[in-house]
Amino acid sequence: MIEAKLQVDDQIFVAEDNGKILGACMAGYDGHRGWLYSVAVYSDQRRRGIGQKLIRGAMEALQEIGCIKVNLQIRASNHEVRAFYESLGFSVEERISMGAFLE
Repeated sequence: MIEAKLQVDDQIFVAEDNGKILGACMAGYDGHRGWLYSVAVYSDQRRRGIGQKLIRGAMEALQEIGCIKVNLQIRASNHEVRAFYESLGFSVEERISMGAFLE
């Protein structure tokens, strides 16, 4: 996945401590809006502000390239992650998310 992402852009953010990866986030910008993808922090590293720093860093980088709005998707049943993003200023928007697998 990283190789494919780097063919498009380098919007990959990694949190590390002494060479140990603690978490990562991929972001993208399509000229219309930004997106956060694959945000993750190792479970034993959570609640230390790592995810918040990753998200804020990604949002700052997107803003620097002209992005004015950032979107993300989470599962509706993931209440803990929803609360995390709401604490960072995100809000639920009434949308229908659709997808199609490419063969």
